[in-house]
Amino acid sequence: VAHVVGRSMEPRIPDGSLNLFRLHPVGSRQGKILLIQRFGSVDDTARYTVKRYTSRKVHSGDEQWRHEQIRLEPLNPEFSPWDVGPEDFAVVAEWLRVIE
Repeated sequence: VAHVVGRSMEPRIPDGSLNLFRLHPVGSRQGKILLIQRFGSVDDTARYTVKRYTSRKVHSGDEQWRHEQIRLEPLNPEFSPWDVGPEDFAVVAEWLRVIE
């Protein structure tokens, strides 16, 4: 359980709301809302973020693939998505719902 601060995921996740997450999600991350730990951030308040995960993959050999693009997307159109590399973040948890 964690408080989400900020407006980037509104209206689905209101600023200051209490939310339920599942640690260490398994399977595809495509389209899921995730709690992300950002690496290389100097601002401790922005070390963690909640965003929708999307990626584009390309085949790079026999049953091998690599990420062509990884994007962390806000739901609120007032905010811009981020393109990140696999080394720039870690998935901490999957968002399940707002606790009312």
